[in-house]
Amino acid sequence: MVDFLQEHSTTLLALLTVVAAFAGTWLGSHIQAKGGLAQAKAAKEAAETAAAATLQAVREQTDRAAAAAHAAAVRDRRTAAIADLLRTTREFTRALDRLYTDPNADPVDPFYNDFFHARGAVELCAPTALLPAMKQVVESAQHLANLARARAEAELARNHLSYLESTMPGYMGIRPAVEALAAFREACRAGADDTAERYTEASRALFQVSGLTLDEQGALMHDCVREELGPVLERRKQAHSEAMDAFIDQSRAILGVND
Repeated sequence: MVDFLQEHSTTLLALLTVVAAFAGTWLGSHIQAKGGLAQAKAAKEAAETAAAATLQAVREQTDRAAAAAHAAAVRDRRTAAIADLLRTTREFTRALDRLYTDPNADPVDPFYNDFFHARGAVELCAPTALLPAMKQVVESAQHLANLARARAEAELARNHLSYLESTMPGYMGIRPAVEALAAFREACRAGADDTAERYTEASRALFQVSGLTLDEQGALMHDCVREELGPVLERRKQAHSEAMDAFIDQSRAILGVND
């Protein structure tokens, strides 16, 4: 065996060198391959982490955009509802004012219907904090409507009587009727003992004015027992104006309108 090794030592040494070189190359390649796999795994994990972070960021951005769009839509609906209530309220109260002066005024019902529906829209989309102010607007407008229903007919008759007095100054029956009506109103206000007598005198005097209808005469007589219209109407208009101002101020605060 020793002789064999001595005889072939050169060959064996060369072979050993080749084997060692191959083993070193294989080992290096194996180590490099394992390092490459580790790098690839790390790269994959980094890519997955980055993708997850990007997806989360996109989701958060989408959620923020959706929330902002929803908030803008809600604000737009609230603004439209509030503006519509203000518009219909003003139209409704102007229609009520015309009842006192224009015998041919348009019916109030369409204006009231628009006002009523606008109120419902505010109730549906406005924040709860605005509802008390809206309630004051609605109640004050309804008080004006109740007053107009009760007193507008008599005010029109009074205006008609004044017109007849100014255009027919020579007609003897008008001036006594105006004075008798004023005396009856004063007796009602004072609770005088001769109120019934004043009523009879005013009724007869008005009947003599041929330009007045029976309905106008009756409205004038019945209105005398009530408080004078002017101060009552002024108080209710003032209350309504204050309610509108408070509603507008509250609406501006809720909508974030800054001066």
